[in-house]
Amino acid sequence: MNSSAEILFEYLRGVFYPEERVELDIESLDEDYSLLGKGLLYISQCVSQSRDFALALAKGDFTATLPPSDNELAAPLKSLQANLKHLTWQSQQVAKGDYNQRVDFMGDFADAFNTMIEQLAERQQKLEDEITHSKKHAQFMEQSNLLLSKLVHNVPGQIFVISAEDYSVLLANDSARRILDEDPNYIPRLMQLLPERNAANGSNNYEIQYTRAAMEHYLAINTYSIEWQEKNALALVINDVTIEKRQIKNLEDYAYKDALTGVSNRFFGMLTLEEWLENKKRFALIFIDLDNLKYINDRFGHGDGDEYIIRVAKHLQSYSPVALVSRLGGDEYMMLAPYTDINDVFSRMDCIQYEIQNDDFLHDKDYLYSISIGIVPVEPENNLSSSVLLSIADDRMYEHKRAKKMRDKISIN
Repeated sequence: MNSSAEILFEYLRGVFYPEERVELDIESLDEDYSLLGKGLLYISQCVSQSRDFALALAKGDFTATLPPSDNELAAPLKSLQANLKHLTWQSQQVAKGDYNQRVDFMGDFADAFNTMIEQLAERQQKLEDEITHSKKHAQFMEQSNLLLSKLVHNVPGQIFVISAEDYSVLLANDSARRILDEDPNYIPRLMQLLPERNAANGSNNYEIQYTRAAMEHYLAINTYSIEWQEKNALALVINDVTIEKRQIKNLEDYAYKDALTGVSNRFFGMLTLEEWLENKKRFALIFIDLDNLKYINDRFGHGDGDEYIIRVAKHLQSYSPVALVSRLGGDEYMMLAPYTDINDVFSRMDCIQYEIQNDDFLHDKDYLYSISIGIVPVEPENNLSSSVLLSIADDRMYEHKRAKKMRDKISIN
């Protein structure tokens, strides 16, 4: 009896401490313990299956094989896997700009997630409304003073009547005269910037950039072919829309730029990725993760951590003027880089990694900069979705990160 009890105890301990795993021979048990032994075998199998499944979930592997349906111990884990897979899908939809996603499970997390999505949706809508309003306002300004009958000197816009032959000024209102006093060559320079006009008696609308007093101006110009004192002439109605243009630019930067680094934000990055896929472009999707950012934040402060994030963004921007760098959030970046030879992409990223590791900011620091990357070539015939491509790039990035850790471990040993 004591021998059977000891065998069962040792086996039960092996169930909970797998490094001491032991086998159970039912035939070696006394008859009174045989049924108990069979029960322990079943429990051992359920525990082992549940442990393996839980470990896979802990590593983020939501594709792990489910335990058999008769394993009642694993039922909560199966439910957790289903919830996490659905939550992952919802997060991917949010990344694409779908702010209608809501989570109705997971308690306080669901409340926080839903509040975040509502705030993102409100913020994006507000920014888009402001941009639309500003563009409409600018358009209104550009089309002002269309009627030459209102050619009066107190109109704030510049109004000129000039000779169609030599561009000499025949009439100028007060605003236009002030410009001529500052810049006597204003009209000849302006006319050189205008495209070729249509036939006589026609009208044209233009928008040009003009440098005056070392400052760039945006001018909205309406031209009208008219007769003035029995001569062919042009009426010019000019509005300086520089302020409106800059306001629109600032709003667009706020809506599409990452505030900390100045590179594109996640929304614009995902928007561009979908556009490039739709247009069948050839490009490399590069997923970048900053190594040890949490360590720098915790040990040296978030100021140093933010500097790390900013400097990596600047190095990534040096890749190419036609590549798009976007910050996905936290310590993650995505870069979309057109290419003709994928080997050039790997070579350029090697150079950027070297530049990051040797950043001037590190000369008196007790830590290092480094990045882990995952590169996915995307050909015009690609049929994979953006989420699948990002998942592949993410997996390759983690493979790179694991390889570096293994290399560092071997070098230390």
